[in-house]
Amino acid sequence: MKQSQTYYPAVTGTHPRPRISVSTILSIGVISTSLAYVSPYLLIIVSIILSFTIPYAFRENDDGESRRRLWNEFLENRQDLPEELKCKEIDLTEEYWTNSRGMCLYTCVMAPKNKQQVRGVICYCHGYMDTVSLLKRIEYQRFVNRGFAVVMIEYEGHGRSDGLSVFIPCWKTLIEDVEQYFREVTNTKFPNKKKFLMGESMGGAVAFDVMTRNKKEYEGVIFVAPMIKVSIAPPKIVVDTLRALLGEPGTVNALSVLPVAPSKGNIPDLSFGDKNKMRLATSTPTAFGRKPRLGTAREILDCTERISNSTSSFDSPFIVLHGLSDFVTCPKESEDFYNESCSKDKQIKLYKGMYHALTVGNSDEEIETVFNDAISWALERCKNPVEDFISKFQ
Repeated sequence: MKQSQTYYPAVTGTHPRPRISVSTILSIGVISTSLAYVSPYLLIIVSIILSFTIPYAFRENDDGESRRRLWNEFLENRQDLPEELKCKEIDLTEEYWTNSRGMCLYTCVMAPKNKQQVRGVICYCHGYMDTVSLLKRIEYQRFVNRGFAVVMIEYEGHGRSDGLSVFIPCWKTLIEDVEQYFREVTNTKFPNKKKFLMGESMGGAVAFDVMTRNKKEYEGVIFVAPMIKVSIAPPKIVVDTLRALLGEPGTVNALSVLPVAPSKGNIPDLSFGDKNKMRLATSTPTAFGRKPRLGTAREILDCTERISNSTSSFDSPFIVLHGLSDFVTCPKESEDFYNESCSKDKQIKLYKGMYHALTVGNSDEEIETVFNDAISWALERCKNPVEDFISKFQ
């Protein structure tokens, strides 16, 4: 796998910092001694609690390098993966793109083998905890088979990209990474082709912000079960306490990385109607399997609050696709977004009985319906003037 750039850290005269500082070790010693002085049983109780919480909070796949190694082992050892994952019928390019902070982010581009057949480009934004390396790669070949190139990137901390596992330290830098990569790759590989954003779940918020900041670059947005409005906000005292402990958006402290933020239920179980597909998705070494990190929860909360207050000013073309059996993001909020937006070119499709993972987690027939709607919408906006004129008489 090739890299688009090679990043060499700046050479300094200092040694690498230790992972655990002297002051931390001394603090642990003082606390342990104090607990033992009060009661040996208290020290045992604390030790038992830590024996559960520390393995939960810190895991082997927490860093990008480990996730990449584990992913390679996963591909080598699993003999039952779908054949479509090999992308034999299309052109697949995988690269690591280096962002402005020197982090390597995994990217892939899927396109028809004949580049002359590319009618448009889908710039895909994935959701929270998600990747573009397994089920998304399989299902999104449907776009390629209909003449689209699909450009994907795994955010900082997601999939095989660098960063602490599923930790979003700063929403602003995440958006900057996405828009910069999309611009670079589309201008280089697909100049003069019409571009569309497609955002699923949390990726809907990503697509919303990228579109708002770059209206002239994209023809519109395909929102899939988007996280763009707050349906039930946490109590104000909880939000205020969280912000007081963690600091302003984009800042990081020792509490930010703790995976203890409240969340509703088991997200994979709530997202997938097809449980076999769920088991495949959660069997990967990039799976998170924990509560959201506090810093991530703060960034998502701030972002959805901001977007909720600005949906009425969203004037770009868009289509919203949402399952009515979605228990992760609320279909009613998608309806409200559709009704509130001032866009003159907007559509909404609601699917009875379909779950949150709309493009990968339902039956094959249901997934086909969703993609047909998305592809038809994009094709309609890729027509050249001659095709548009002819279609009026058909």
